[in-house]
Amino acid sequence: MRIRQIIVAASLGFLVLSGCGRSGPPVVPVLAEPSPPTDLTALVRSRTVVLAWTRPTTNVDGTALKYLAAFQISRQQTAPQTSAYSVIATVKAEKPENAVVSGSRYAFTDSHVVVGARYAYVIESVSRRGIVGPSSTEATALVTVEIEAPSSLRAAAGERAIRLSWVAPTRRVDASPLAIVPRYNIYRGASPGRYDPFPINREPVQSTQFQDTNLVNDQTYYYRVAAVESQEPPWQEGLLSGEVSAVPVDLTPPAPPQRVRAVVGPGLVVSLSWELNRESDLLGYRVYRSDATELPPHRLTEAPLKSPSFTDRSVRSGGRYLYTVTAVDASSRHNESVASEAIEVRVP
Repeated sequence: MRIRQIIVAASLGFLVLSGCGRSGPPVVPVLAEPSPPTDLTALVRSRTVVLAWTRPTTNVDGTALKYLAAFQISRQQTAPQTSAYSVIATVKAEKPENAVVSGSRYAFTDSHVVVGARYAYVIESVSRRGIVGPSSTEATALVTVEIEAPSSLRAAAGERAIRLSWVAPTRRVDASPLAIVPRYNIYRGASPGRYDPFPINREPVQSTQFQDTNLVNDQTYYYRVAAVESQEPPWQEGLLSGEVSAVPVDLTPPAPPQRVRAVVGPGLVVSLSWELNRESDLLGYRVYRSDATELPPHRLTEAPLKSPSFTDRSVRSGGRYLYTVTAVDASSRHNESVASEAIEVRVP
């Protein structure tokens, strides 16, 4: 069966190459060149150069790039001496061992550089057929003595946000003073010591404070900060600060329950009901009662009620009571709403 499939496939291939029965030389298929990355950047970090780029999705002719095998990285030294471009690494498109991948973004670290040298890099895409595409635009980097790390990094949690603050460094690691006002890159991790190679800020920030927003409440986030001395790309980054962590918390309570109603009896009972709250993080309700207008209310429910109703069986004949209801959310703080409007009940 396998031999027959091979014969049929070979026969079909011959028919295609022969132009459907017409005589003439066989047609050689055109092999598309894979497009290069269009956003190659270089970042100098602690006497290394970190290259970052996005995986291309098309070939040079505009067709879909389906069979990408690898990226070929070439480097040229441009100062103090000039050298020719040469290939320094090949990064596999799938599960590379020498690069970090985050979604469609790749990051490769060139650690074989020297302080005081300037380098230029280009990347070429390589298809599974071994076709090497054109070079990307050039990314340059000047390797300098790095700036000391920012100190006294602090993190203050808010609702779905964390505010960072730190003290600016004043010198480089060789104790030479800084002649510029640094900017900063901020790195965020979901576990201690593990960070995405790309900063969370699009461009280095000028202030020694940063607000990280759109976070998930009750989840721990970890941060480190590095100073950046260049005013435009390629960014030259100093040492990373120490690590801090913080947990954003829900600070917003639910709305107070509305339209609380009370029905007395039959017997010595008071039945309360109210409209259902619409908050997605609602945990339940608490019911309070005051036995006199001059007395503070006390809570009648131990655990938050799941349904918008409650029956009070602890009243006595002739009693006068004031009831209020609050809503509680499911956050770690169990934020509680303000009390509903009080409703007065007289038991016959």
